Amino acid sequence: MDGEVTVALIGGVGALVGALLGGAATVWTAKEQGRMAVQTALHTARSTYLGPLDTARRSAQREVFAAFLTVSQEWARSAEPAAEAARRWDADVGGLLDECITEGRAYTGLNTELRQHWRRTIDRCGTTQRLTEAVQHVLLEAAGTDVARAAQNVEQHARRLASLLHGAGETQLRDQDGVSTDDPSNHVPPSPERSPNQLGALKEAIEAFTWTAAAHLNTRDANNGPDTSSSA
Repeated sequence: MDGEVTVALIGGVGALVGALLGGAATVWTAKEQGRMAVQTALHTARSTYLGPLDTARRSAQREVFAAFLTVSQEWARSAEPAAEAARRWDADVGGLLDECITEGRAYTGLNTELRQHWRRTIDRCGTTQRLTEAVQHVLLEAAGTDVARAAQNVEQHARRLASLLHGAGETQLRDQDGVSTDDPSNHVPPSPERSPNQLGALKEAIEAFTWTAAAHLNTRDANNGPDTSSSA
């Protein structure tokens, strides 16, 4: 093959490759521009749709968080006299045990009238059912968030306090197999401060929920859109 033909062929191939590459670039550019246009349109549509939806969701969360806070604070306030009654009941039992040991007489517990008095005072605070229901609403609106965990923490503290209130005045036997349960030295007296201390822990958990819920809502408002830091 002579030089002129070789040059012509090489030149033709180069032109063909250039045309193909140029055409491919044009097609790719068109596709990319089309993809970006579609993404922009989808983003605009999503923002238009989710904006009001997210605003409504934030409003619903505020209502649920406020309702939970109200219920938990009300129960904590009602538990204050109950915790004091439990403290005095536990203290009375401890004092009676000391007297029985000192005087060498059997322990038969506080008299019925005094036990009924403390029990009536404790029972006035009611159960934690409303608080548990309020927690479920928080979980529905903010599942997987710090707010939901803070609400569950409040419920757990309330349940612990309710358990202590229910067990006020009860002692623990040092020797479960002991044949004489009326032996005062075989009884471990209850701690008078256990219910008040748990009430304090409950109040701290409620305060922590308040700050956590406020931070969650403020973050969403500042972003003016879905909070991407959590699942809700």
